[in-house]
Amino acid sequence: MANRYLLIVSLLIAAMSGCVYHLSAVTIVLLVLVIVIFCFNFNKRHMIIAVLLGVPFLLYFVHDARELRLQSLQQDQEAVQISGIILPDDITIDGDNLRTNARLAGNGQTVRLYAKLTSEAEKNEWLSEKNVIHFEAIGDFSRIKAPTNFNQFDAQRYYETKHMTHQVNIKSWQVKPLNAQKYWQKWRYQLHIWHAQGIQNSAKLPQPLSDYAQALILGTTPQSLYGNNPGVQTLGLIHLFSVSGFHVSYLLMLLMAILRRLYIPQEVSAWLGAVLLISYFIFAGEPAVLVRALIAGLIMMTRLAGWRRISAESVWAISLLGSLIYEPGILLTLGGQLSFAMTFCLLFTKQLNFWQVNLLLSAVSLPLIVSQQYTWHVLQTFVNFAAIPVFSAIIVPAVMIGFIGQSLPIVTHVMNTVIQLFASGVDYIATLPGHLIIGKISWLLVMILFIMSLLLFVKEKRVAKLARVTWILLLSLVMLWARFPLTGEFSIFDIGQGDAILIREPFNRSVTLIDTGGKVLFESKQQWQEQSFQRTKGETIIINYLHSQGINHIDNLVLTHQDYDHIGDAKIILQKIKVNHIIMPTGMAAQQAFAKEIKPYLKDTQVTEVTQGMLVPKMPLHIVHPFQAGQAENEDSIALYGKIGGQNIFTAGDLGQTGESAIAAKYPNMRVDILKLGHHGSKTSSNPAVIKQWQPKVGIVSAGRNNRYHHPHIETLKTVQDQQMTLFNTQTHGMIRYNYTGQKGHFEVKLNHELATATTTNQE
Repeated sequence: MANRYLLIVSLLIAAMSGCVYHLSAVTIVLLVLVIVIFCFNFNKRHMIIAVLLGVPFLLYFVHDARELRLQSLQQDQEAVQISGIILPDDITIDGDNLRTNARLAGNGQTVRLYAKLTSEAEKNEWLSEKNVIHFEAIGDFSRIKAPTNFNQFDAQRYYETKHMTHQVNIKSWQVKPLNAQKYWQKWRYQLHIWHAQGIQNSAKLPQPLSDYAQALILGTTPQSLYGNNPGVQTLGLIHLFSVSGFHVSYLLMLLMAILRRLYIPQEVSAWLGAVLLISYFIFAGEPAVLVRALIAGLIMMTRLAGWRRISAESVWAISLLGSLIYEPGILLTLGGQLSFAMTFCLLFTKQLNFWQVNLLLSAVSLPLIVSQQYTWHVLQTFVNFAAIPVFSAIIVPAVMIGFIGQSLPIVTHVMNTVIQLFASGVDYIATLPGHLIIGKISWLLVMILFIMSLLLFVKEKRVAKLARVTWILLLSLVMLWARFPLTGEFSIFDIGQGDAILIREPFNRSVTLIDTGGKVLFESKQQWQEQSFQRTKGETIIINYLHSQGINHIDNLVLTHQDYDHIGDAKIILQKIKVNHIIMPTGMAAQQAFAKEIKPYLKDTQVTEVTQGMLVPKMPLHIVHPFQAGQAENEDSIALYGKIGGQNIFTAGDLGQTGESAIAAKYPNMRVDILKLGHHGSKTSSNPAVIKQWQPKVGIVSAGRNNRYHHPHIETLKTVQDQQMTLFNTQTHGMIRYNYTGQKGHFEVKLNHELATATTTNQE
């Protein structure tokens, strides 16, 4: 009873933290659920003790959340003077970009720091930096940006869980080594210096040993890990590469085995183990996700020293409470949720066999992962069965030997070969059929799936059977709902200075993507400035959104013309999702842009060049331009027109005023309700006479913030105003979405919802 009591009290405190830091229907329901469980299991005396324990935590959460809220309200400032401290193992350099966390002097606020390196010599100096740094700088102080597209990763909320609300873009700075004054501070700084040295040394190792060493030994997951090893994320093996209880237990067992061989007394071994644990926690960068393993390890050391045994349930509860003190928002992150959910399940698996344990863990993790990543591989459970023992018996020892023996090339080569075989096998399995695009799951279904997962193998057979049937039915319902939605959409992505539009008809009768965006580089970069790993917006925004909507293929990818800001990320789309047809203006296949950016990535995708009037299967809009073959320049852009959700829609890439006039002359009776303004709102498009003839009610601009072209131009805005059009702009509204059912629809935008509501009422 006592063990269960502390466990439920810790869950109650965790639920309170969720309500304090992120008040929502999910956290409120969880809190009510835990309170009900608590009230039905304990007497008044237990409740009094729970209050005495819970109130201090609640006060701590409220105070901390208030401080975080005040911090988030700080105003953006340009060219502000700041100073502070940077730990060497926090520094990440890719190409000519430097980013790090910095603790500011004075208020002690932690911020994200971004700087542009100006020379290769400066880059080399930073790459070899091994000291704790004090800096004085001038930079732009601003709030970490919120996502501007639906279902996009929320960096603002993520960093808030780590008590970071602002970032600084450095304009100029001076740095110098910092010497600690206090003994404990000297020791902490020295551990971080050794950690930085370890990261620098591991970066010199061959791949994939380099990535594995940084993740498994040093607790630093490099960006290149997932880029070089795509199977790791696809098959859900991320948890193996996060320094956690698995790695801490492994190191402890290794240390205890060595100490036993040296005939060191258990009491001494326990103290040495405790010192090692705390040192390793600091050495690994003091990550919150490691606090659970740290506390569990320290409790294990007390038992080794002869202290009273503490039950596994109590250890878990104490670890949760300790983690909430260290980082109150830890359960708002996927890493924290997985860490505590998986270890919670392991508390009740003594009666289960190996297969049942792994099935349980996979079922529990599925709703948590899918709610944020939207995909799941059916082989994930089976791969984990094999990967965990292989990891502990072969991969981790190989990484340690390769890292320690890096001065001996033959040792490094052999260990790298072993790891390479494992990595290649994982990547191959990830390409096998079974990668399911499940889509975004509502919070209510996530909760029900999670609770049913916990009941899959309970002793009461009727309850277990009901949980299994409910779990399967709910997951099937989620997938069917995503595959056959009742609504359709016409969505304009906030892709920066470029175009990308999604048209999805109800029940997924057709999925059309018009252009893909692409970042245009205006200055050529030297080799040292090139980034080794960079995820494009085509992947982080477009593919991510398609997956969140349960879309696993594109019927037609329309590339309006050859400009890079319209086709630059097409190669990413072609690599990440099945595309049946590419539609291009006639003449584009002969251009160099097609040969370089499209052709190498086609695989089974069919390519069709079109001109006005050609019919394309599963295309909800009609092709009204170009009239003849060209060279896929702006004036050759594909223009599309048709009725979607009761609204006549027109979009034409970067087509200029001459082309618009030609279309208006060809189709004199054409009327437009929703006009995607040409060429990002440039004055070269949106012919005033044509716009007057078409009489659009809504205009949409897709342009980058603070773009060098100053789109949309004042002339275009005047045309919009003269026609009394409602204007949506990705610069201010973020992603713009027209959802419809039958002949009725409504607009919604990611940013400035109040403005959107006021200006779209008449469009419904």
